[in-house]
Amino acid sequence: MTISYQDFLPRITDESLFFREHELLSDTVARANEWIAAWNVKVINVETVLLPNVDGPVDASRTALRTSGRVSSHWYQIVRVWHQVVTPAAG
Repeated sequence: MTISYQDFLPRITDESLFFREHELLSDTVARANEWIAAWNVKVINVETVLLPNVDGPVDASRTALRTSGRVSSHWYQIVRVWHQVVTPAAG
């Protein structure tokens, strides 16, 4: 069995020079459910992950993240879906 994961970061709903507003966690979960249904994947586990200063899937995939004490830090709750990868049978 081969496993993989798909991350769902909260979408920005409003943005200005001084702030960013993000969708609710329930909206992020709804998008994960839509993806699961569309791709018909076998889900192994679903978790929420709290990450600092992520701007996209590449940042969410990093194995080391750094924050500094004097600099503003923004934390984001993402939804991570662990699923089985279906591979074609050898024939």
